Order: sequence, then C-alpha cells, then structure tokens
Amino acid sequence: MKDKKELKEGQKAALLSMLVSFILAVLKATVGFYSGAVVLITDALDSAADIIASFAAYFGLKLSSKKPTEKFPYGFYKAENLASLVISGFIIYAAIRLLIEGYQRLFILPQLSYPILTLATAIVSGIVALIISIYLKNKGKKINSESLIANSKDRLKDVFAAIAIFAAILCTYYKIPYVEGIITIIISLLILKIGLETVKDAVFALMDVSPSKDIEEKICKILDSMPGVESYTGLKLRKAGPYIFGEVKIKIRKFVKVEKAHEIADRIEQKIQKKAKQIESFTIHTEPFKQEKQKIAVPVKENNGLKSKVMPQLARANYFLFMTINKKKIIKHHIKKNPYKGKKVRAGVAVTNFLLKEKIDVLVTKEIGKIMFHTLRDNLVDVFKTDGRTAKEIGERFIAGKLKRLTKPTKVKV
Repeated sequence: MKDKKELKEGQKAALLSMLVSFILAVLKATVGFYSGAVVLITDALDSAADIIASFAAYFGLKLSSKKPTEKFPYGFYKAENLASLVISGFIIYAAIRLLIEGYQRLFILPQLSYPILTLATAIVSGIVALIISIYLKNKGKKINSESLIANSKDRLKDVFAAIAIFAAILCTYYKIPYVEGIITIIISLLILKIGLETVKDAVFALMDVSPSKDIEEKICKILDSMPGVESYTGLKLRKAGPYIFGEVKIKIRKFVKVEKAHEIADRIEQKIQKKAKQIESFTIHTEPFKQEKQKIAVPVKENNGLKSKVMPQLARANYFLFMTINKKKIIKHHIKKNPYKGKKVRAGVAVTNFLLKEKIDVLVTKEIGKIMFHTLRDNLVDVFKTDGRTAKEIGERFIAGKLKRLTKPTKVKV
C-alpha cells in the first residue's frame, strides 16, 4: 500500500490553494470596487469559485484517506475523482462566463480610476496564480492526485485571465476599443478546452476506463518474460483517486504446487509495482494450464529417429531425442548428441542446463538425481518415468496418459 502521508500532503496543498484564492478574491474585489474596474470584480468572483473548487479537492482527498469499511470495502478513493469532476464544472463555468464577458466588452469602453493600482493588482494576481499552479501541479504529480492536477489547471486559467485583464485595463486606459473583448474571448476558449479535458479524465476514471496503455504494455512484457506463466487473460486496470488497481488471470502448469504458484504471483506483483509505481494493488488469479503443444525430451542410445531405444541413464545418455506433441500427435522430432556425456564432474548440472536451453516442457527418464529433478521442476519442467523401449512408444504412452509422473527424485545416482 502506498504511504497515506501522500494524501495528507495533498490535503495541505488544497488548503493552501484555498487560502491564496481567498486573499486574491478580497484584493481584487476591493481594488475593483474603488477603481470602477468591473473586470476585476468579475475576476474576484472567479477566485471565489476557485475557493469552492479547492474545497472540493480537499474534501475528496480527505475522504480518500479514510480506511475501507464494511459498507465501502474498496475504500473511498473515487471520492477524489468526484471532486475532480466538480472542479472541472467550475472551470467550464468560468470559461463560459469569461466568453460572455468578452463578447460584451466588444461594445463598451468603461471608465477607469486608479489605473496603476488596477494594473498592479492584475500583475500580482497573475504571478501568484502561476506560482500556485506550478506548486499544485508538482505536488499532484508527486502523489498522483487527479484533483490537485485539475486544480493546477484551474490556477493556470487564472494566469491567462490575469493577462487578459491586464491587457483590458491597459487598453481601457488608452481608449483602445475591441482589444479587451477579443483577448477575453480567446482566453476563455482555452479555459473551456482545459475544463472539457478535465471532465473527460474524471468521467473516464469513474467509469473505470483503462487509465494507461503504456502501463498495460509494461505489465504484458513482465507477464511474457515470467518463467512459469504459460498464458494470461483478463488484464484489467482501473483508476480510483490517485491510485491504479489491476488484476489478471495467469495460467500455470497443473503439477506446480500451491506454494510455488504463490511465489510466481508474488514475483509478478513485485515487478509490476516496481515498473509502475502508480499501481496501488494488483490481484493475480492462478488457474491450471491445459497445454496442447508440448516439447518432450527422452534420453536415447542411438540416432535412429523415433525408433531410437530409450537409455536408462540420463546425464550419461548418448543422445537426447526431442519430440513435439500437438493435439495428441507427434508432429516433429529431432535428435542431439549429449555434449556432456564424458564430463567427469557435475555432468548432471550441465545436462540440466542443456535441456532447459532446448525449452522442453517434459522429460521422460528412468532415473533422475535430486539436483536435476528440483532444478527442472523449479523451471516448470514436468518429469515422467520411462515406460517403453523406443522413443515412439514413450510418445504414444505419454499421449495416452499412461506414463507415471515423478513427484520426487529417484534414489539411483545418475
């Protein structure tokens, strides 16, 4: 689980944003009232809306930090997505209001008192909004908070608005028509775009749309490279608040013990959370794998195709015959000479590595030592006992299910 201190950091950031918005709202409303700059009073109302939006972000993060309950066993993470949706509503509202205001300013040229004070207020408002926007964006990315990132976009809108207001005040002072209205319309359209994008992100999270194709590809690469995972299905990702949750079904061979299956699942989860730190929890379901196509290794005496006689020795076998079985038929085979037959020490280890490089699924042998047996089983190679004189007979008996699976090494040293 991720450290809940991250959510506390998000709450503090949202509270700071609320405080700054309140101070700016009071400043702009006061200066606007005494200077007659209606555009500053309008912007003060916009800052008041920002306070409500910041409260929504704070409220969402506060709920997200609560522990799961019996009624809400998956926690309250999606409260943050709901808060983000509320914030996006305020962004769209502000954009539409600015658009209307810009249109109206095309036809009027208001009188202005205290121009230097109003210009300074617009500059200070823009600089403070930019600083807060950068702060919220960095903090949101750090803790992966959707609502803080949405709030940072809202503060960026305030920067654009401050620029438009500064230009409008300057043009009003010099009696230049239309500029105030045109700039306001352009900025409001940009703000509207930001709001609609935020709505989309919030709604997609609430509808459990997969949050990242990039993360999906990373997980697929991990599953494809993990020994023991024959196949996988049902890969799902969903976003809840600042976190991502996922699940997948993996198929492993039937003979693998429960402890080994859990070990494989744990390794997958560790690798996934290392590669994708946004993932809070990843559930892995294990299922038995029914393998139609298998590659079988058999120690044989001579190079005589499927008629080659089976050899009781394993590490000292003359050859190894490899046959591929698909849909209960032997579809192909080939023979390789044992390159380690004459090796004086650790021949069994060398032969085991040789067989693993061939990517076999099954070994059929009369005798097998402890090291070889456990090494092959750890690499998910199934081991069966020889019952037949030739490789062909071995293959036929395996297809018919008449060979005995070895669950422990034989006592004879090979």
